[in-house]
Amino acid sequence: MDLGVMISIGLRLVGNTVKQVPLANEVLSLLADAERTVLRVVRQHLDSLDPQSAAQIALTEDQAPLTPTVLLRALLDRSMYASPDDSRDGLYTELLQALVPDEARILAALSDGSGYPVVHIAEPGVGNNPAFVLKNASTIGRSAGVSLPQYTSLYLTRMLDLGLAQICPEAAEMYDEYEMLLTDSTVRTALALARRGIRAARVIRQTVRITDLGQDLWEAAK
Repeated sequence: MDLGVMISIGLRLVGNTVKQVPLANEVLSLLADAERTVLRVVRQHLDSLDPQSAAQIALTEDQAPLTPTVLLRALLDRSMYASPDDSRDGLYTELLQALVPDEARILAALSDGSGYPVVHIAEPGVGNNPAFVLKNASTIGRSAGVSLPQYTSLYLTRMLDLGLAQICPEAAEMYDEYEMLLTDSTVRTALALARRGIRAARVIRQTVRITDLGQDLWEAAK
C-alpha cells in the first residue's frame, strides 16, 4: 500500500475516535487539513520518483468517487508523464484485450499483407444507401482457421471498428474466391432474404487487408 494512503487511513481512524470527544468539529477540521498536507507532500515526493504513482495519489487526495470526470482526470494526469513507448504499450494492450481468440487468428492471417474477398449483400436497388442484409462476409475466417466461421462477418466488423483491418476495392484476380464465397451458407441465406420477387439481391464485392495500426500491433506483440 502507498505510504500516502496508509497515512490517510491512519488519520481517518483517529478522526473516527475524535468524533466522540468535545470540540470534535474543530479537531476534525485540523485533521482534514493535516491529511491533505501529508498527501500533497507524498505526492510531490512520488512525482520525483514515479510520476504514475503520483497521479494515483492525486485521486486519493481528493477522495473523489469513480466518475467519468475522475477517470478523465486520471488519464490526463497519466498522459503528462507517459513516454511514447508507454502510450504505445497502453494502446496495444487495450486493442489486444478487445480481441477474442478468433479475431487474433484473423489478425495473424492478415499480417503477411494478403488480401481476402469480402462481400456485402443488400436488397435490390441503386444508390448510396443500400439496405444491407449482410455485411463483411469473407473467406478470411475459414482461411485463418477460426473456431466459429459463421461469425466471420461479426469478427471482421469489430476489427474494422478497432482500426486493425480495412476494406479495399474489389480485387479482380480473386474472381474464383468471390464465387466460392457466394456459396457459403450464411451468404446464401442473406441472398435469399434480400431478394425481392424477380429482382436478385445486390452483391457488393470488396477486399479486406490489414491496416498500418494492425501491422504495428502484430509486429510488437508477436
